[in-house]
Amino acid sequence: MNYIRTLFVMLITCLSTGYATVQQSENIREVFVKAKDAEIFCKVMGKGKPIVILHGGPGLTHAYLLPQMAKLAEDHLVIFYDQRACGFSTGEISPSSMQIDIFVEDLECIREAFGFKQMTVLGHSWGGFLAMQYAIAYPEAVNKLILSNPTPPSSDDFSLYVKEFMGRMEPYQEELKAVKETQGFIDGDPSICERYYRICFRTYWHHPEKANALNLRMTPKAFIDGVRVNEVFWQNVFVHSFNYHDQLKKLKIPTLIIHGVADLIPQISAQKIHESIPNSKYILLKDCGHFPYLEAPELFFNELNAFLSKKINGRRKK
Repeated sequence: MNYIRTLFVMLITCLSTGYATVQQSENIREVFVKAKDAEIFCKVMGKGKPIVILHGGPGLTHAYLLPQMAKLAEDHLVIFYDQRACGFSTGEISPSSMQIDIFVEDLECIREAFGFKQMTVLGHSWGGFLAMQYAIAYPEAVNKLILSNPTPPSSDDFSLYVKEFMGRMEPYQEELKAVKETQGFIDGDPSICERYYRICFRTYWHHPEKANALNLRMTPKAFIDGVRVNEVFWQNVFVHSFNYHDQLKKLKIPTLIIHGVADLIPQISAQKIHESIPNSKYILLKDCGHFPYLEAPELFFNELNAFLSKKINGRRKK
Protein backbone atom coordinates (compact mmCIF):
# COMPACT_ATOMS: atom_id res chain seq x y z
CA MET A 1 0.00 0.00 0.00
CA ASN A 2 2.95 2.33 0.60
CA TYR A 3 3.78 2.74 -3.07
CA ILE A 4 0.30 4.13 -3.75
CA ARG A 5 0.87 6.82 -1.15
CA THR A 6 3.90 8.02 -3.11
CA LEU A 7 1.73 8.52 -6.20
CA PHE A 8 -1.13 10.51 -4.79
CA VAL A 9 -1.58 13.34 -2.33
CA MET A 10 -3.29 12.21 0.85
CA LEU A 11 -6.76 13.63 1.18
CA ILE A 12 -9.12 12.47 3.92
CA THR A 13 -12.59 13.53 2.85
CA CYS A 14 -15.85 11.78 3.57
CA LEU A 15 -17.83 11.68 0.32
CA SER A 16 -20.75 9.67 1.67
CA THR A 17 -21.57 7.35 4.51
CA GLY A 18 -20.62 4.47 2.24
CA TYR A 19 -17.02 5.29 1.42
CA ALA A 20 -14.13 7.63 2.12
CA THR A 21 -11.41 8.94 -0.14
CA VAL A 22 -7.93 7.72 0.77
CA GLN A 23 -5.89 9.04 -2.14
CA GLN A 24 -6.58 11.68 -4.75
CA SER A 25 -4.88 13.31 -7.70
CA GLU A 26 -6.28 15.68 -10.29
CA ASN A 27 -7.66 12.86 -12.45
CA ILE A 28 -7.76 9.75 -10.26
CA ARG A 29 -9.35 9.03 -6.90
CA GLU A 30 -8.81 5.87 -4.91
CA VAL A 31 -11.45 4.95 -2.36
CA PHE A 32 -12.53 2.04 -0.21
CA VAL A 33 -16.20 1.07 -0.21
CA LYS A 34 -17.51 -0.65 2.88
CA ALA A 35 -19.19 -3.98 2.15
CA LYS A 36 -20.19 -6.84 4.40
CA ASP A 37 -17.06 -8.05 6.18
CA ALA A 38 -14.81 -6.39 3.57
CA GLU A 39 -13.57 -3.12 2.14
CA ILE A 40 -13.59 -2.87 -1.64
CA PHE A 41 -10.82 -0.87 -3.29
CA CYS A 42 -12.01 1.38 -6.14
CA LYS A 43 -10.11 3.51 -8.63
CA VAL A 44 -12.24 6.34 -10.00
CA MET A 45 -11.44 8.45 -13.05
CA GLY A 46 -13.14 10.70 -15.58
CA LYS A 47 -16.50 12.48 -15.56
CA GLY A 48 -19.94 11.77 -16.93
CA LYS A 49 -22.32 8.82 -16.84
CA PRO A 50 -20.95 5.99 -14.65
CA ILE A 51 -19.37 2.79 -15.91
CA VAL A 52 -18.24 0.17 -13.39
CA ILE A 53 -15.69 -2.29 -14.77
CA LEU A 54 -15.39 -5.85 -13.44
CA HIS A 55 -12.06 -7.62 -13.84
CA GLY A 56 -11.49 -11.29 -14.60
CA GLY A 57 -10.17 -14.16 -12.55
CA PRO A 58 -11.48 -15.00 -10.09
CA GLY A 59 -8.43 -13.75 -8.24
CA LEU A 60 -6.92 -11.14 -10.54
CA THR A 61 -6.99 -7.37 -9.92
CA HIS A 62 -8.22 -4.43 -11.95
CA ALA A 63 -4.63 -3.57 -12.95
CA TYR A 64 -4.45 -5.86 -16.00
CA LEU A 65 -7.15 -3.73 -17.64
CA LEU A 66 -5.00 -0.62 -17.40
CA PRO A 67 -3.91 1.64 -18.90
CA GLN A 68 -5.85 0.68 -22.04
CA MET A 69 -9.36 0.57 -20.57
CA ALA A 70 -8.86 4.01 -19.01
CA LYS A 71 -9.71 5.33 -22.47
CA LEU A 72 -13.37 5.07 -21.46
CA ALA A 73 -12.75 7.80 -18.88
CA GLU A 74 -12.41 10.34 -21.69
CA ASP A 75 -16.23 10.56 -21.80
CA HIS A 76 -17.46 8.75 -18.71
CA LEU A 77 -17.01 8.40 -14.98
CA VAL A 78 -15.24 5.05 -14.78
CA ILE A 79 -14.80 2.94 -11.67
CA PHE A 80 -12.35 0.05 -11.64
CA TYR A 81 -12.39 -2.05 -8.50
CA ASP A 82 -10.62 -5.03 -6.97
CA GLN A 83 -13.08 -7.74 -6.11
CA ARG A 84 -13.33 -9.06 -2.56
CA ALA A 85 -9.98 -10.38 -1.23
CA CYS A 86 -8.29 -9.41 -4.51
CA GLY A 87 -5.67 -6.72 -5.01
CA PHE A 88 -6.07 -4.06 -2.33
CA SER A 89 -9.55 -5.16 -1.27
CA THR A 90 -10.00 -7.03 1.99
CA GLY A 91 -12.15 -10.02 2.85
CA GLU A 92 -11.92 -13.53 4.18
CA ILE A 93 -11.02 -16.27 1.72
CA SER A 94 -13.19 -19.26 2.55
CA PRO A 95 -15.89 -21.37 0.88
CA SER A 96 -18.57 -19.39 2.72
CA SER A 97 -17.25 -15.97 1.64
CA MET A 98 -16.18 -16.84 -1.92
CA GLN A 99 -19.73 -17.06 -3.24
CA ILE A 100 -21.23 -15.41 -6.30
CA ASP A 101 -24.07 -13.75 -4.42
CA ILE A 102 -21.62 -12.10 -2.01
CA PHE A 103 -19.59 -10.70 -4.92
CA VAL A 104 -22.85 -9.41 -6.42
CA GLU A 105 -23.70 -7.66 -3.15
CA ASP A 106 -20.24 -6.05 -3.11
CA LEU A 107 -21.02 -4.46 -6.47
CA GLU A 108 -24.36 -3.27 -5.16
CA CYS A 109 -22.53 -1.67 -2.24
CA ILE A 110 -20.41 0.25 -4.75
CA ARG A 111 -23.50 1.52 -6.55
CA GLU A 112 -25.13 2.62 -3.29
CA ALA A 113 -21.96 4.22 -1.96
CA PHE A 114 -21.53 6.40 -5.04
CA GLY A 115 -25.23 7.18 -5.14
CA PHE A 116 -25.85 5.94 -8.68
CA LYS A 117 -29.47 5.35 -9.60
CA GLN A 118 -28.25 3.38 -12.61
CA MET A 119 -24.85 2.50 -14.06
CA THR A 120 -23.36 0.76 -17.04
CA VAL A 121 -21.73 -2.50 -15.99
CA LEU A 122 -18.81 -3.79 -18.09
CA GLY A 123 -17.37 -7.19 -17.28
CA HIS A 124 -14.38 -8.93 -18.83
CA SER A 125 -14.00 -12.73 -18.68
CA TRP A 126 -15.04 -13.87 -15.16
CA GLY A 127 -16.08 -10.24 -14.68
CA GLY A 128 -18.58 -10.80 -17.49
CA PHE A 129 -20.03 -13.77 -15.63
CA LEU A 130 -20.30 -11.65 -12.49
CA ALA A 131 -21.85 -8.77 -14.49
CA MET A 132 -24.57 -11.13 -15.74
CA GLN A 133 -25.25 -12.24 -12.16
CA TYR A 134 -25.55 -8.63 -11.03
CA ALA A 135 -27.91 -7.78 -13.90
CA ILE A 136 -30.10 -10.75 -12.98
CA ALA A 137 -30.19 -9.71 -9.30
CA TYR A 138 -30.49 -5.93 -9.85
CA PRO A 139 -31.83 -5.30 -13.36
CA GLU A 140 -33.25 -1.90 -12.41
CA ALA A 141 -29.77 -0.69 -11.43
CA VAL A 142 -28.14 -1.47 -14.80
CA ASN A 143 -28.43 1.12 -17.55
CA LYS A 144 -26.41 -0.87 -20.07
CA LEU A 145 -24.57 -4.19 -19.89
CA ILE A 146 -21.30 -4.91 -21.71
CA LEU A 147 -19.87 -8.42 -21.74
CA SER A 148 -16.35 -8.81 -23.11
CA ASN A 149 -15.29 -12.44 -23.59
CA PRO A 150 -17.55 -13.55 -20.72
CA THR A 151 -17.06 -16.79 -18.82
CA PRO A 152 -19.89 -19.18 -19.82
CA PRO A 153 -23.08 -18.91 -17.75
CA SER A 154 -23.77 -22.66 -17.92
CA SER A 155 -21.73 -25.58 -16.62
CA ASP A 156 -22.01 -27.38 -19.98
CA ASP A 157 -20.31 -24.54 -21.85
CA PHE A 158 -17.96 -23.97 -18.93
CA SER A 159 -16.75 -27.56 -19.32
CA LEU A 160 -16.02 -26.85 -22.99
CA TYR A 161 -13.93 -23.87 -21.90
CA VAL A 162 -12.01 -26.00 -19.39
CA LYS A 163 -11.39 -28.68 -22.01
CA GLU A 164 -10.06 -26.11 -24.47
CA PHE A 165 -7.87 -24.53 -21.80
CA MET A 166 -6.36 -27.86 -20.77
CA GLY A 167 -5.71 -28.80 -24.38
CA ARG A 168 -3.96 -25.55 -25.18
CA MET A 169 -1.97 -25.64 -21.94
CA GLU A 170 -0.76 -29.23 -22.31
CA PRO A 171 2.63 -28.23 -23.85
CA TYR A 172 3.31 -25.85 -20.94
CA GLN A 173 2.38 -28.02 -17.95
CA GLU A 174 5.94 -28.88 -16.99
CA GLU A 175 7.01 -25.25 -17.22
CA LEU A 176 4.06 -24.17 -15.10
CA LYS A 177 4.73 -26.91 -12.56
CA ALA A 178 8.36 -25.84 -12.23
CA VAL A 179 7.33 -22.24 -11.52
CA LYS A 180 4.77 -23.30 -8.90
CA GLU A 181 7.44 -25.30 -7.05
CA THR A 182 9.77 -22.32 -6.60
CA GLN A 183 10.09 -20.44 -3.33
CA GLY A 184 9.38 -17.25 -5.23
CA PHE A 185 5.93 -18.54 -6.15
CA ILE A 186 5.21 -19.44 -2.53
CA ASP A 187 6.42 -16.02 -1.33
CA GLY A 188 4.60 -14.09 -4.06
CA ASP A 189 7.73 -12.68 -5.66
CA PRO A 190 6.43 -10.14 -8.25
CA SER A 191 8.68 -11.36 -11.07
CA ILE A 192 7.73 -15.01 -10.44
CA CYS A 193 4.04 -14.07 -10.18
CA GLU A 194 4.22 -12.30 -13.52
CA ARG A 195 5.95 -15.28 -15.11
CA TYR A 196 3.29 -17.63 -13.73
CA TYR A 197 0.43 -15.61 -15.20
CA ARG A 198 2.18 -15.09 -18.51
CA ILE A 199 2.42 -18.86 -18.89
CA CYS A 200 -1.26 -19.24 -17.95
CA PHE A 201 -2.35 -16.62 -20.49
CA ARG A 202 0.04 -17.68 -23.24
CA THR A 203 -2.65 -19.42 -25.29
CA TYR A 204 -5.35 -16.74 -25.02
CA TRP A 205 -4.18 -14.77 -28.06
CA HIS A 206 -4.42 -14.60 -31.83
CA HIS A 207 -1.33 -12.37 -31.79
CA PRO A 208 0.89 -13.87 -29.02
CA GLU A 209 3.43 -11.09 -29.47
CA LYS A 210 0.91 -8.66 -27.98
CA ALA A 211 0.79 -10.58 -24.70
CA ASN A 212 3.64 -8.56 -23.24
CA ALA A 213 1.37 -5.51 -23.17
CA LEU A 214 -0.75 -7.21 -20.52
CA ASN A 215 -0.07 -5.67 -17.11
CA LEU A 216 0.41 -8.61 -14.73
CA ARG A 217 2.44 -7.00 -11.96
CA MET A 218 0.94 -7.20 -8.49
CA THR A 219 2.01 -7.15 -4.85
CA PRO A 220 3.05 -10.41 -3.18
CA LYS A 221 -0.07 -10.39 -1.00
CA ALA A 222 -2.34 -9.76 -3.99
CA PHE A 223 -0.79 -12.67 -5.85
CA ILE A 224 -0.95 -15.12 -2.93
CA ASP A 225 -4.52 -14.14 -2.06
CA GLY A 226 -5.56 -14.22 -5.73
CA VAL A 227 -4.35 -17.78 -6.20
CA ARG A 228 -6.31 -18.82 -3.10
CA VAL A 229 -9.45 -17.00 -4.29
CA ASN A 230 -9.23 -18.81 -7.63
CA GLU A 231 -8.72 -22.20 -5.99
CA VAL A 232 -11.70 -21.75 -3.67
CA PHE A 233 -14.01 -20.78 -6.54
CA TRP A 234 -12.93 -23.73 -8.66
CA GLN A 235 -13.26 -26.18 -5.78
CA ASN A 236 -16.53 -24.92 -4.32
CA VAL A 237 -18.48 -23.05 -7.02
CA PHE A 238 -17.58 -24.14 -10.54
CA VAL A 239 -17.73 -27.85 -9.67
CA HIS A 240 -21.51 -27.60 -9.33
CA SER A 241 -24.01 -27.68 -12.16
CA PHE A 242 -25.38 -24.27 -13.19
CA ASN A 243 -27.31 -22.68 -16.01
CA TYR A 244 -28.43 -19.04 -15.95
CA HIS A 245 -29.86 -18.76 -19.46
CA ASP A 246 -33.48 -18.78 -18.27
CA GLN A 247 -32.73 -15.79 -16.04
CA LEU A 248 -30.88 -14.01 -18.86
CA LYS A 249 -33.96 -14.37 -21.08
CA LYS A 250 -35.88 -12.14 -18.66
CA LEU A 251 -33.47 -9.21 -18.95
CA LYS A 252 -34.58 -6.06 -20.73
CA ILE A 253 -31.24 -4.29 -20.47
CA PRO A 254 -29.46 -3.02 -23.61
CA THR A 255 -26.55 -5.46 -23.89
CA LEU A 256 -23.39 -5.65 -25.98
CA ILE A 257 -21.47 -8.93 -26.21
CA ILE A 258 -17.96 -8.87 -27.66
CA HIS A 259 -15.97 -12.02 -28.31
CA GLY A 260 -12.76 -12.95 -30.11
CA VAL A 261 -12.60 -15.77 -32.66
CA ALA A 262 -9.33 -17.04 -31.17
CA ASP A 263 -10.56 -16.95 -27.57
CA LEU A 264 -10.32 -20.25 -25.72
CA ILE A 265 -13.80 -19.58 -24.34
CA PRO A 266 -15.94 -21.18 -27.06
CA GLN A 267 -17.77 -18.91 -29.48
CA ILE A 268 -20.89 -20.98 -28.94
CA SER A 269 -21.07 -19.71 -25.36
CA ALA A 270 -21.09 -16.05 -26.44
CA GLN A 271 -23.61 -16.89 -29.16
CA LYS A 272 -25.93 -18.52 -26.61
CA ILE A 273 -25.70 -15.49 -24.32
CA HIS A 274 -26.69 -13.31 -27.27
CA GLU A 275 -29.63 -15.59 -28.07
CA SER A 276 -30.75 -15.56 -24.44
CA ILE A 277 -30.64 -11.79 -23.79
CA PRO A 278 -33.42 -10.12 -25.80
CA ASN A 279 -32.30 -7.49 -28.33
CA SER A 280 -28.64 -7.86 -27.41
CA LYS A 281 -25.90 -7.05 -29.92
CA TYR A 282 -23.16 -9.59 -30.62
CA ILE A 283 -19.79 -8.65 -32.11
CA LEU A 284 -17.35 -11.39 -33.09
CA LEU A 285 -13.86 -10.01 -33.69
CA LYS A 286 -11.60 -11.76 -36.19
CA ASP A 287 -7.87 -12.14 -35.51
CA CYS A 288 -8.54 -11.58 -31.81
CA GLY A 289 -8.50 -13.66 -28.65
CA HIS A 290 -9.41 -13.07 -25.02
CA PHE A 291 -8.12 -9.51 -24.66
CA PRO A 292 -9.72 -7.40 -27.43
CA TYR A 293 -8.74 -4.09 -25.82
CA LEU A 294 -5.13 -5.12 -26.55
CA GLU A 295 -5.43 -7.15 -29.76
CA ALA A 296 -8.09 -5.12 -31.58
CA PRO A 297 -8.29 -1.83 -29.68
CA GLU A 298 -9.65 0.34 -32.50
CA LEU A 299 -12.53 -2.02 -33.29
CA PHE A 300 -13.15 -2.74 -29.62
CA PHE A 301 -13.43 0.87 -28.50
CA ASN A 302 -15.36 1.90 -31.61
CA GLU A 303 -17.98 -0.71 -30.78
CA LEU A 304 -18.06 0.31 -27.12
CA ASN A 305 -18.40 4.01 -27.89
CA ALA A 306 -21.13 3.41 -30.46
CA PHE A 307 -23.06 1.26 -27.99
CA LEU A 308 -22.60 3.70 -25.12
CA SER A 309 -23.85 6.63 -27.19
CA LYS A 310 -26.82 4.75 -28.62
CA LYS A 311 -30.27 6.12 -27.85
CA ILE A 312 -32.32 4.50 -25.11
CA ASN A 313 -36.10 4.88 -25.32
CA GLY A 314 -35.75 7.71 -27.81
CA ARG A 315 -33.17 9.65 -25.81
CA ARG A 316 -29.49 9.75 -26.54
CA LYS A 317 -27.30 8.84 -23.61
CA LYS A 318 -25.13 11.84 -22.77
